[in-house]
Amino acid sequence: MHVQLHQKAALVTGSTDGFGEAICLALARAGAHVFIHTFYDESKAKTISEDIQKMGGQSSIIMNRLETPRDATNMMRQVIDTCGKLDILVNQAEQKVGTELVAGVSPDRWVDEVESTVNTAFLSSQAAVWHMVDHKQGCIINISSSGSITGDGGMSHATSNSMLNAMTKGLAREFKDKGIRVLALLPPPLHLLPDTEQIKETVAHMTVFLSTSYGAFTDGAAIMLDGGESAG
Repeated sequence: MHVQLHQKAALVTGSTDGFGEAICLALARAGAHVFIHTFYDESKAKTISEDIQKMGGQSSIIMNRLETPRDATNMMRQVIDTCGKLDILVNQAEQKVGTELVAGVSPDRWVDEVESTVNTAFLSSQAAVWHMVDHKQGCIINISSSGSITGDGGMSHATSNSMLNAMTKGLAREFKDKGIRVLALLPPPLHLLPDTEQIKETVAHMTVFLSTSYGAFTDGAAIMLDGGESAG
């Protein structure tokens, strides 16, 4: 099976955090022009871009906050100005995890978690879908967490990712007849794992696979990637 994304434009939000680097490299390896988005870490973004160039791939860096609709529109404009389209959006914003019980979750922590996990994905998806509708195709992949099902990672982490799963389903239903697929991947919270490299590679490869025509019949799904831990 030959997986390729040549002539595809892919945007990965929060590329310098979590699973972002592995996803960017995997998409570039498959042939996509990768837009490396970061909120603050330009140095890490440049390192990822250099690694992509070494493998003969194409990339662009977007330094952009993602707190308002205007932020999302500005981010999307940079993609469209460069490639004329967006085929793949991976919402991989920084996940803030902890182990606090409900009594220990401050209002500020609660709001911060929802904003970093749900609002950023909503804003980028809202800005992206209309460009995808114009081209009658597109794929949005939200990097959620198995904690949304198991409760691991802390109260605010589990709850905000459950919201992300629900948003995934809602977007999939709204745009299923317009050629846009929306999915969520649910790996474990990284801070709970002794070795993160394998799960990062798994998430990256799944992202690439689902972005291709091989994933054409996968839509609206929240796919657990926890090695069977949630199976009991």
